[in-house]
Amino acid sequence: MGGSIQYDKKRRRHYIAVYWQGKHHKIWENPHTGEKLYDKRQAQKLLGVIQDEVDRGAFHPRFWKPDSPLIIREYYQEWLESVDVSAKTKRDYAGYFKNHIIPQIGGVDIRHLRYKHLQKLYKDLNLSTKGKYNVMGALKTMLRWAYNSEDIIRMPGFPKLSFDLPEVEYLTLEQQEVVLRHIPEMDRPVFEFGMEYGLRTQEVRALKKDCITEDEVIIKRSFSDNTLQEHTKTHQVRRGPLTEAARDILSRARVNLSPFVFVRKDGKPYTNKNLNALWKAACKAAGVNIKLQNAFRHSLGCQLLDQGEDLEFVRDVLGHTKTDMTRRYARRNPATMKDALERRRKVVDIKGRKK
Repeated sequence: MGGSIQYDKKRRRHYIAVYWQGKHHKIWENPHTGEKLYDKRQAQKLLGVIQDEVDRGAFHPRFWKPDSPLIIREYYQEWLESVDVSAKTKRDYAGYFKNHIIPQIGGVDIRHLRYKHLQKLYKDLNLSTKGKYNVMGALKTMLRWAYNSEDIIRMPGFPKLSFDLPEVEYLTLEQQEVVLRHIPEMDRPVFEFGMEYGLRTQEVRALKKDCITEDEVIIKRSFSDNTLQEHTKTHQVRRGPLTEAARDILSRARVNLSPFVFVRKDGKPYTNKNLNALWKAACKAAGVNIKLQNAFRHSLGCQLLDQGEDLEFVRDVLGHTKTDMTRRYARRNPATMKDALERRRKVVDIKGRKK
C-alpha cells in the first residue's frame, strides 16, 4: 500500500492519500475522534496509525470513513441484529446504546477503545449504580461478541462493575397459601404450578402439553413478551419429577383444546399482564406485598433452604448455572434471622435441656 500526506488548497486541509488494492482513497479526518487534518503533524500521526494497521493486516479504507462499520454507533446495530436474545433484552440494549453510550463514545472505533474511554463513560453516567452496571454490561457483551467475531484482537480493560443486590424477597408456605386463596379458583393452577417448580412466569405461561409426561415435567420454552420462544431464558432444558401435588394441580386446570397447559377463560395462554393483575389483586386482599417473579422462584428456593435442603440441591432444582446465584437465597434479612434464632430457643432452653 502506498500512503502519503497531501494538502488541498481549496479546502485548506491536509488529507491522507492511500492507494489500496488498485484504487485511490482520500482520508480527510480521523473518524474515531472526529478530528479534521488542519495541521500537518496531525496528518503525520494519523498516517503512522494507518501504516501500523497495514503492518498488522487490519487496514481497510472503509474503516477510515465517517460511517465506518467499526465505529460504535454503526457497529452496535450489526451486533443487535445478530445477537440471540429476547425482544425485551434487545430493546434494553438499544436503549442503553442510544441514550448513554453513543452520546459519549459513539464515534470511537471498537478497535481503539481503551480503558480510559470506559472509565470516563462509567464516571459520567448519570444513573444509579445498577443502571451503570447494566449500561457497561451491555457494552461489554457487544465487545465480547466483536472479539469472538475477530473484529477486535483484544478486550479493553473495564472499570470494576459491581453493585449490592437487593435482599431476596420470598413467601413462606403459610403466606403463599393465604395469597393463593384470594386468586379465582379456575386461575389458581397456573400460579400453583409455577410455585411448585420455581418457574419463571414466562416459562409457566409457555408450558405445553408435550412437556408433561407420566413421570416428569420438561421446561424448554418461554415467552418473550407475547412471542413464544423454543428455548428458555438461559437456553437450558430443565427436567423435574411430576410430583403428586403437580398431578393434583394439573387435574384442576381448565380442560382445553389448546396445546398449552394453562389457558385463560377464552382458551388463550395467559399474558404477563393477566398474571400480574390477578396476583396484585390477591396480594392486596391478603395484605402481602411481593412481586410475582419472587413468589415463584425466590420463594421455592428460600423455602427449600429453610427446611434444611442442601445449597447444591436447590441450585439443581432452580437450574442455576452458578452456586453464587443460589447463595443469594441463603442470605436473610435481620427479621428473618431473628425468627430463626427464636425458633431455635424453643427447641433448647436456656439451661441446655432439650424440650
